[in-house]
Amino acid sequence: MKKTRKILKSVSDVWGVGLPCLIFMVLFLCFVATIVLRYFFRKSLSWGNELAVLCYMWIMFWGCGKAMENDEHVVFSLVYDKCSPLVQMLMKICYNLILAVLVALAFKPSLTLMLKSTMKTGILKIPYKIAFAPFFWMLGEIIVRSLINVAKAVEEYKKPPAESVAEVEMKEAEEEVTA
Repeated sequence: MKKTRKILKSVSDVWGVGLPCLIFMVLFLCFVATIVLRYFFRKSLSWGNELAVLCYMWIMFWGCGKAMENDEHVVFSLVYDKCSPLVQMLMKICYNLILAVLVALAFKPSLTLMLKSTMKTGILKIPYKIAFAPFFWMLGEIIVRSLINVAKAVEEYKKPPAESVAEVEMKEAEEEVTA
């Protein structure tokens, strides 16, 4: 089980961090090329903006799950921090279950619509099926991460209150080293 978890974590790291980093490099190079050509050579790079927009979308689609894994998505903690641990757990569970259900409900209609699409991007003529394919990785990852976060919320609630976040992280790091 630990080996499978480690393999899945590696795949998640590659798809959620490595790929967005590579795509960001393409985005940056495209942006620089567009500026250099426009202002130094007085030539327009017509496909540069479209590629930059596609890269930006792909970075968000591929990196979304990582943000959820690290709890780096937007949260409103003003009320949450004032609540008791039980209410915090219930809020996490409700939020994550609602998110997982809504995204799961959107998955099939979105996939059906995309597969039926014959549209292509304006300049590069990339089929929407390819341009928006990472969207489904994002949806799947949101569903999985939300369900994992539900389990984590229950697990965190069951832990004794004396155990601090630093202690938990230290134990997890020790387990990774020994694995």
